[in-house]
Amino acid sequence: MTIAINRRRFLTLGAGTSGLALASGLGLGALAGTPRVAGAATGEGRAIVKDVIDFRLKPGDWPGAFGFVTFRLHQGFHDGGIVHYIRTDASDADYAERHGLVFVPLLGLVDRPELQNRLYVFENGQPPVLQHVPGSDGYTPLFRIHRVSGNAGGRILTAEGEIEEAVATGRLTVEETRVRVNFPLVQWGDEHLAVDTERDSYLGTGQLLDAPDLENRQVTFKLHEAFPGSWYILTDTSAAPMAPMMSIPASPATADLPSVHATDKVWVFVNGIEGAGVMGFQSAIFGNPAGHAAWSPFWDHFALRWEDPDEARVLENAAEVRELVAAERLVQYNGTPNSHPQGFVVNCPVPVMSG
Repeated sequence: MTIAINRRRFLTLGAGTSGLALASGLGLGALAGTPRVAGAATGEGRAIVKDVIDFRLKPGDWPGAFGFVTFRLHQGFHDGGIVHYIRTDASDADYAERHGLVFVPLLGLVDRPELQNRLYVFENGQPPVLQHVPGSDGYTPLFRIHRVSGNAGGRILTAEGEIEEAVATGRLTVEETRVRVNFPLVQWGDEHLAVDTERDSYLGTGQLLDAPDLENRQVTFKLHEAFPGSWYILTDTSAAPMAPMMSIPASPATADLPSVHATDKVWVFVNGIEGAGVMGFQSAIFGNPAGHAAWSPFWDHFALRWEDPDEARVLENAAEVRELVAAERLVQYNGTPNSHPQGFVVNCPVPVMSG
């Protein structure tokens, strides 16, 4: 049970600044008795994102209950510096098919400018320019693509301000497209997503298994299991006070995505049967599988508590969750027990599916 308790710690630490502590709301009675463990994934998976180079569903030579997935990195610019990101999802079916991304119609519902980042894509083939990176209040991995055409005089543009200047002088034109994409940042300047040096728990010290390999343009993430038949990565959260304890960047602009219906639901368990979930219990349950019209990589986060832990069993789909919540056998919290009714959003793209 040590791992499960340690996993609670990140939310307990967050209580001082965010009030998102779980430990005080759980009760240690749920931890007593002979542990029952949710079974690990079996069978093979299939990559549904073209930029996946390699993956494994089961743990490698590490103690943590997670696999790995290696992505191809893409280079861009921000304020004169080089950045690297991965590509996972798109709101437009043609764009998604052309680039090997997951088609997510819900992302097309995001029209409010403050909920979107800007990605400037150049007709001349130079690397894109990104408006915001982690550390900015405006950062979100949800980008709206802007097409840049014209003649920049042979210069490589590396900042949004340079683009705006060239537009003002008539050398460039910018077209705002209808395409939104989920392109989480991996490295920006001298900073990058945190690396888990111990590899023994869901959160650990980060979501990367190694530092980004910029020479070969690739990066390896932990790969987590969720029902139904999904394997996902964790890249950022709207809950800025919790982000440091989770060892991922904050993406404050994603907090309002539920209000425009651009999120799906994810449920995590705070008691019950031990397993590979974030709290040390069974794996999370997604509202829908990737590819479903109601699916989104941006998850409205809910927590579940068994009223009677002795009745706990492994659940595998949203219908079971809703039935047991309606029967009052499961208690549902928006966010976590201590944050309820205040919720938060997590960005968990799904690069691998079962079958």
